[in-house]
Amino acid sequence: MAAVEVTVGDLTPFASIAPHKADAMIADAMALAAQIAPCILDEDFAHPAAAKAIIRGAILRWNEAGTGAMQSTTAGPFSATVDTRVTRRGMFWPSEITDLQRLCSSSGGTRAFAVDTVGTTTNHADVCSLNFGASYCSCGADIAGVPLWE
Repeated sequence: MAAVEVTVGDLTPFASIAPHKADAMIADAMALAAQIAPCILDEDFAHPAAAKAIIRGAILRWNEAGTGAMQSTTAGPFSATVDTRVTRRGMFWPSEITDLQRLCSSSGGTRAFAVDTVGTTTNHADVCSLNFGASYCSCGADIAGVPLWE
């Protein structure tokens, strides 16, 4: 049994969706979410409520796609068009994809780290590019061991 489960009952407080339609939407959303963040299917997933909230929001947005209207108003030589229709381009927004993947990466496992390859034995001048965040030495200490431009 997967840790993250969305049911029709989770959607009813927010929208009136026919149960058979809601079941199909949930199945689609869960399948796509599992492709993005496979860890949501693990029984020991650490953040099921957060993942459920992200998936539920995407389903509700999908349900509202296509609602709204386009209205044009003309007054003399001027006209204005207001488009309040909601279009659906994909199941999840890029921020939701990042959030789901972040939930997986925070479930344990390894994380990236940094290693100082310049070392601490070299004394760089205050004006060296390394001191300003660059990835190269401009004072010559990496070659000579001491700053050449002091």
